[in-house]
Amino acid sequence: MRFQILFGCIVLSLVMLTPAFADDAATVFVQKCGVCHKKGGEAAPVNPADKAGVVWSKYFKRGRHPVDLSVRISNDEMMTILGFLQEHAADSDHPVAAAIPK
Repeated sequence: MRFQILFGCIVLSLVMLTPAFADDAATVFVQKCGVCHKKGGEAAPVNPADKAGVVWSKYFKRGRHPVDLSVRISNDEMMTILGFLQEHAADSDHPVAAAIPK
């Protein structure tokens, strides 16, 4: 149920996405995900363009991330991160191949 609400909020946030939000989303993504997902980090580097937008959504909706993110990332931050991943996914108008600095 929690992820269904999260998914609905994410869709709504994508509809309201603005350039200022996109800059903030990139910052949240780098700060929160970049801790582990960087070259030499605890987890493999993550690039938004590695997957299609719907795949990113399903990945988190189905709880596929191997670490419980709820202890590190708030629901609002998670919505922001997922919005960023979808906005820059492989099937988006603005795919990003490398968002987390090495």
